[in-house]
Amino acid sequence: MAPTGDVAPGCEAALLPLDRSQLDALREHVEALLAAGGCDQTHRATDAWAADHGIAPDRLHQGLEEYGGFCDCEVVMNVDPALVFEPGGQTAGGPSSR
Repeated sequence: MAPTGDVAPGCEAALLPLDRSQLDALREHVEALLAAGGCDQTHRATDAWAADHGIAPDRLHQGLEEYGGFCDCEVVMNVDPALVFEPGGQTAGGPSSR
């Protein structure tokens, strides 16, 4: 899901405090931990990765949630780097909400 609102077209990546390679690494880390232990409906694996990389978790959560990443399994399933970083990769719709 692509965010809408006050974000200028093509600037969606500004919502995340990560670059493309960091998002790829985060998703790989989270996916590996989920495969080993499942999702507990938190950002526990995401937070561990963020702490290891000096990323502020509050800002990271906010950005991930804009793409539907409300917990670790949703980070893997919903936060698609193509939607975040590639122009024209957006889908119709708006920010995810709960």
